[in-house]
Amino acid sequence: MGKTAIVITLPKKISWEEYKKEIAAVADGDYEMNFRVSTYPKKVSVGDRCYICHNNKLIGWMTISNIGRKSGFECTTTGDTYDDGFYISRSGKFHYLERPVEMKGFRGFRYIEEID
Repeated sequence: MGKTAIVITLPKKISWEEYKKEIAAVADGDYEMNFRVSTYPKKVSVGDRCYICHNNKLIGWMTISNIGRKSGFECTTTGDTYDDGFYISRSGKFHYLERPVEMKGFRGFRYIEEID
């Protein structure tokens, strides 16, 4: 049995080209990307993989840099404001899957086994 990872879905309104700008902003590990979730994910921790589902495909993954409650904040890339809540934070290089995997988009998060 493989190692547990988590999957989040990007809203369809976010274009992959725009999202790549946010990925590039955190690639060196100095900044984090945040994704709000309704509950604290207990089966993964810092250092585990967070996969991204976009347009019904798993595209790739990033390393989880933090999981926890955050106060409201403003995104330094988009300028969008986010409320207090639980967030999965990711930082560092984005690892594209060699072959994207079909997966219907969903809200929140799901657990899967790591995919190489």
